[in-house]
Amino acid sequence: MKYLQSIEHYSTTRPHAPAIRTSAGERMSYQELWQASEAIAQLVERTAPSADSPVMVYGNKEPLMVAAFLACMKAGHPYVPVDRFSVPAERAASIARQLSHPLLIAVAEAPFEVVDAADAVLDAAMLRACIEAGGSSSHARWIDGEDLCYILFTSGSTGAPKGVEVTAGCFDGFCSWARDLGGAPRDGRVYLDQAPFSFDLSVFELACALATGGSLYSLTHETQASARGQFEALSSSGVNVWVSTPSFAELCLADEAFGADALDGVELFLFCGETLTNATALHLMERFDGATVVNTYGPTESTVAVTDIVVTPELARLDMPLPVGTPRPGTRLRIVDEAGADVGASCWGEVVIEGDTVARGYYGRADLTEAVFGTAMLDGRLVRSYRTGDEGRLDELGMLHYRGRLDLQVKLHGYRIELGEIEEGLRRLPGVSAAVVTTVEHGGKVSHLVGHVVADVPADTSAFRAGLAIKDELKARLPHYMVPKKIVFHDAFPMTGNGKVDRRALAAQGR
Repeated sequence: MKYLQSIEHYSTTRPHAPAIRTSAGERMSYQELWQASEAIAQLVERTAPSADSPVMVYGNKEPLMVAAFLACMKAGHPYVPVDRFSVPAERAASIARQLSHPLLIAVAEAPFEVVDAADAVLDAAMLRACIEAGGSSSHARWIDGEDLCYILFTSGSTGAPKGVEVTAGCFDGFCSWARDLGGAPRDGRVYLDQAPFSFDLSVFELACALATGGSLYSLTHETQASARGQFEALSSSGVNVWVSTPSFAELCLADEAFGADALDGVELFLFCGETLTNATALHLMERFDGATVVNTYGPTESTVAVTDIVVTPELARLDMPLPVGTPRPGTRLRIVDEAGADVGASCWGEVVIEGDTVARGYYGRADLTEAVFGTAMLDGRLVRSYRTGDEGRLDELGMLHYRGRLDLQVKLHGYRIELGEIEEGLRRLPGVSAAVVTTVEHGGKVSHLVGHVVADVPADTSAFRAGLAIKDELKARLPHYMVPKKIVFHDAFPMTGNGKVDRRALAAQGR
């Protein structure tokens, strides 16, 4: 695998350079990262229940998380990242069950439900002991080509998360393209590592930083929980490449001190995961004079991102939403109608991605895979294709313009959310007989979710307190960003003429 070869190169040419630094003060050099991943790889080979079976890696922003990811790649096993703060125990256990009792690498202490669903557990103490003892991987086992690199579980419409299977070839291809975004890369740059590892935006910095001899600056959960602590950490980070969702940047821009004076090393902003607004791009260019702003687009099923465009002040000042760019080499975009036929030039339709970025499918779900994945001929090669469910159009220059989701999938603060999964979570709560989730938008973006329920509420309980109780119960089942901000109680749902729930009417009531 080219990615592993790059890191091996830097472990010998820049052995003492920092590969990872965290806002909690932890540090791991390239040499330490390589040696740690070698030892853990040997342990994984001995402990995994079967060859190439998935390995769940549980934790937050500890350097051992990254070492474990690399170890899995070296041992021939796809890693499955699960963030302990954004993924509740029940959801993590659901993932483990879908993986059929995997090996669990618990960098942080895992809940009983997760441990119980695992085949075997390697905890932090065991990892440190094996690193101290030393070990080495077999190059013959390193993943490559069509071998799975990682499985990332995203929101699923059936009430259970679904695992996207990304191959080593997809990862290597993404890495080769992404490292050049915004201009020729230079070795040693510091990349902001803010998104949870269970969110595919984090692959941007994992790929780009370590493949170029740069370093990750990881914001821990505790740091991000404090506005002051976060700002102080960012100011002392030395970050050169800012990778985040637009929402996180907008949150930082609310502080007038957020600018080049406080973060004088920032030279590139990379955005993915949700819509970058013209106003946000302009504010960043005003605060960080000379920095490059790059807008990208892509679903998890096509390895993080497949298009890019450098946003100029002139482009941002136009009275139209920012485009998301042109496709990367090895990728073709098509815009199709409901029947899958190409639409006319500049017409809106569903975005289909074809090429070497497309994932293999959904882990253990042939039915879901067959519904949206297929094949196509591109430059004489048979490649995979993926129907995204996103609405877009291609202009005369081949530039993609994105308008949102065609179904009930939404983006909130950069997280991709299936409203159906939240609805299923609500329906499973005691006393709830029916549930629908709608969105509230401000400025063309989803600002929050509203849960509509038909439920039994005790006579001595107010709707406000009943709503709080429902949200508290839901927090144990779903990530925090999927819990509706508001709960509205109904005696019955309004219906459309064809007998379906009238979602538009509910959405109007939820504003």
